[in-house]
Amino acid sequence: MTAPIFISWSIVFIVLTSSTTVTGYTILGGIDEDKKDDAESDNSFVTQKLRHLQKQVELRIQTHEPSGRVSMAGTIWEASPLLADYITNPACPLEAFQRMRIHEDDSNARVQPQPATVVELGSGVGLASLAAAFLGCRVFATDGSPSSIRVMAENFDQYASDIPIPPRALRLDWGDMDEAESLIQSELCCLPDVIMASDVVYSYSAREELSQTIRRLCPLGHSSGRIVIAHRWRTDPADEESFFKSFDNDFDREEVGLEFLPDDGYHRTRNMMDMRYPISIFEMRRKC
Repeated sequence: MTAPIFISWSIVFIVLTSSTTVTGYTILGGIDEDKKDDAESDNSFVTQKLRHLQKQVELRIQTHEPSGRVSMAGTIWEASPLLADYITNPACPLEAFQRMRIHEDDSNARVQPQPATVVELGSGVGLASLAAAFLGCRVFATDGSPSSIRVMAENFDQYASDIPIPPRALRLDWGDMDEAESLIQSELCCLPDVIMASDVVYSYSAREELSQTIRRLCPLGHSSGRIVIAHRWRTDPADEESFFKSFDNDFDREEVGLEFLPDDGYHRTRNMMDMRYPISIFEMRRKC
């Protein structure tokens, strides 16, 4: 059962009632007065296919915060499935994910690869983090929303028996350098191999804090670190791209080619803006 549809930024926001299961993309927005104080009893799910892993996962989402506001963190935004699809693609060139496949079909191998350490920023319900964990990565899924952390933890627990190293759901507020340092020193005990994120650039007010956090997790000299961001272009692509360009003095940046993206028509043709496809994936690494 679906409630009214809200239109914003040329994206359709669908508000789901409890006990709802949907397949594909789910993006939420708005306020529902009837859902105040009902977040804990929210029983909505979304199913998502991870085609390269031949898996289909069912994830709990949270449609509403306790305040009654429709949850932005507790849902799956459009770029998240694309990020999950890319990192699990056998052709993905990122070494951190490639090395996890070296012995995936050889249980008798004497040498197992060192698990790649992956941090996801703004993880939401944890889809991309779960995909990386299925590969065998050591994953730390972070978000600034307590309700998102709770939902992620539930989703990770659901698949704990299928994952070599269950991912961790942790609080991380962008721009808080003490929290970022604590994550590195107390949880990761190293700098991450990959920092990944999806749909995190839409809010102009949070971009500077996001940039600070990315730079702390991939500091000067961390030449082996990689940053992967999937982005859904909205009403002002030039303004949104300025965020990515702000890294160009210190990072090499390239856009992932269409050959790595699913050829489903959606990512290739729908809602092209300024001659751009609706969702792009950027990879960055520190300049030598």
